[in-house]
Amino acid sequence: MITSRKSMNKKLVPLVISFIFGFRMLGLFMIIPVLALQDDSYSNFNPFSLGIALGAYGFTQGILQIPFGIMSDKFGRKRLIYLGLVLFTIGSIVAATAVSMEQLILGRAIQGSGAISGTLLALLADTTGERNRSSAMALVGMFIGIAFLLGMTLGPLITEFYGMKRIFELTASLGIISILLVGAVIDEPKSITKNLELDIELTSIKSLVFDTKLSHLYLSIFMLHLSLMSFFLILPVMLTEDLEHSQQMLPIIYLLLLGGGFLFMLPAMIFYEKRSMQRPLFLASTFSFAAIMFLIPYLSSYSLIITAIFIYFSVFNLLEALLPSLASKLSPAGKRGSVLSIFSTSQFLGTFCGGLFGGYFLQNFWY
Repeated sequence: MITSRKSMNKKLVPLVISFIFGFRMLGLFMIIPVLALQDDSYSNFNPFSLGIALGAYGFTQGILQIPFGIMSDKFGRKRLIYLGLVLFTIGSIVAATAVSMEQLILGRAIQGSGAISGTLLALLADTTGERNRSSAMALVGMFIGIAFLLGMTLGPLITEFYGMKRIFELTASLGIISILLVGAVIDEPKSITKNLELDIELTSIKSLVFDTKLSHLYLSIFMLHLSLMSFFLILPVMLTEDLEHSQQMLPIIYLLLLGGGFLFMLPAMIFYEKRSMQRPLFLASTFSFAAIMFLIPYLSSYSLIITAIFIYFSVFNLLEALLPSLASKLSPAGKRGSVLSIFSTSQFLGTFCGGLFGGYFLQNFWY
């Protein structure tokens, strides 16, 4: 009976890990499209502090991703996942009760300090065979994609009817549910997979960071998330003030733009994947992304602005799916875990810098 239960739990682990990823990301994505519109909700509010609040999560995620991975190798995956989820939940509660920007920034930083993304992927590697690992990783990616789409549409809806603090309360609830799921389903793996998804060899970090095949991918994911955070500090203001959409319309606009962008991205990804043309696709997407980011501030026509935003989300979705795949494929033998950890750190630091840059731009050039 015990053996049967353990076997059932092992089958559920990829699903539970995917749910935990989805729950955490849903709470975070719901904040992105609404935080820029909360100028009367917190004392000491200004656009730059808004950028810090948005980016604080990425900063603590970025600097703690590798330490969490090292500690999970030493003390066990499950303990570190518990710790990360507890910190995430505490941070959500602090943010939900915040009345000043300083308290909100503190809450967001505590949320991010539960940097367990890499540890969750390591657990996935420990508990799935080589044959099933790709499908398990795809399941995680699917849940993150769904969380992104839901977060961008639910965030404005919840804020409109219940206030933004309810998003943080919901996020704390999702953190508690995740803790219960870990306790109910996940067992500590008997053997830990080294050098697969997260194992870090400190002596090789420098050579991997400056590897000519990989460094442009680290820079690309950094710039991609820098642009996303900057863009979402400015986009809600652009839609409500410049294009004169009501806040009630924002969920529909985000759903159409993001959903359409995802549908556009999927066939392009499949087409180029089958022909092993990911690198040309990466170069074309990067060029298109840079061109759109440059052009958007200079567009004055409503239809051109909406079209540019649609193309932005289409190319963003494409690069978001393409870059991790390229990083994994170009990793040196036995170093995939280290490469993906550096990659994740670059991504989260891009989120932090995007918040700072967007807040500075909003404060000095927009208002």
